[in-house]
Amino acid sequence: MKSKFDITEILYSVKNITDLYYNLSVEVANECGITKPEADILAFLNNNPSCDTAKDIVKLRGFSKAYVSKAVEPLILKGLINVEVDKGDRRCQHLKLTEKSKPIVIKLYNMQSEFVEKITKGIDPKDIEKYIEVMHLFSQNALK
Repeated sequence: MKSKFDITEILYSVKNITDLYYNLSVEVANECGITKPEADILAFLNNNPSCDTAKDIVKLRGFSKAYVSKAVEPLILKGLINVEVDKGDRRCQHLKLTEKSKPIVIKLYNMQSEFVEKITKGIDPKDIEKYIEVMHLFSQNALK
């Protein structure tokens, strides 16, 4: 029995969007002399200043613990992030962007803005809002 929705088209569309973001972020990472995982961590910390633990990154961005830990150590060594121990729970470490990371973070932010501009070009803002709303519902359904 054939679904009334074309699964190939849905998956292909998501892949194209994901591939574009991947390629843009690799390009910026290379320009900045960092790895893509390092770029992902810096971008996440910039976009989510209140979610600043490795656990937050794993949960909210969907990266593996290994992916995050492999990126955090070099970022510390390069002086792009600092680790601050939580005052209430010494086991918890907060990852903070440093001044040295600012030029890279600006490039990453600009790349993300370019990405959004590319994928939303020529689309009515109301349609974009509806798409985001529907994608959120898809996500919630996937978690059930």
